[in-house]
Amino acid sequence: MKIASALTGTGPKANKPTQRKSDMIISDSLLRATEQGILGLLLALGAACGFIFIMRWRAVASVRSGATAWRNRLERDLTGDLSADPSPSPSLEAGSARAGSRRAEEAFARGESGSAERLAQVGLKNAHLCPDALEKLLETQEIRERELLERGAQFLGTVGANAPFLGLTGTVLGILSAFRRMAQTGGSGGVEVMSAIAGALIATAAGLIVAIPAVVMYNLLKARVRLSMNALREIRGLLMARSLQSIAKESF
Repeated sequence: MKIASALTGTGPKANKPTQRKSDMIISDSLLRATEQGILGLLLALGAACGFIFIMRWRAVASVRSGATAWRNRLERDLTGDLSADPSPSPSLEAGSARAGSRRAEEAFARGESGSAERLAQVGLKNAHLCPDALEKLLETQEIRERELLERGAQFLGTVGANAPFLGLTGTVLGILSAFRRMAQTGGSGGVEVMSAIAGALIATAAGLIVAIPAVVMYNLLKARVRLSMNALREIRGLLMARSLQSIAKESF
């Protein structure tokens, strides 16, 4: 029986080359599928970075415009208070506080609920607090606004830092698949292998194409957020000056 199997080539040893070749084909298909999946992931990450950057850039730009409007308004109110009689009645002070609170509520009702509007609203509604308490309250609100403005920036930084490694992984898998195909053909098919290696390098190029703009967008967004936070600090300073001026008037 064993002799017949050996002569006919149907024994276990005769099936090993066929099984090994089948395993190599399956592995090669898996490698190519993984390489294509990495390319698709890089394209999706690039599109997501562009969308996030556009949305956050618009949001931060609206913060700066709103901060400029509120800064001018608070400066006019403060300058008007300073140029008036240094000993106004308490009823006028209360009326000024209520008017500021009403302006903040009207801005909120109109949908102008950006970072500058929220900060100004907190300051005007709590103008009756002592300066130290008001300052702590404004600092807490400023921290919240920073967190909102920086939303999405970490995603851009993460993609910018890791996209090249994803592309390199796809290239390595593509090269490995090309050498496996060379092994299957017994060392022939050099042109096909070189073409496969060249195609595998596309993953590295895709990783760099995604990473470089992501890093640029991250730096631009962080710089814009920093400018917006400076504008919010100006509003906080004006609100604190308004509170101190109110106390100074009450002391006369």
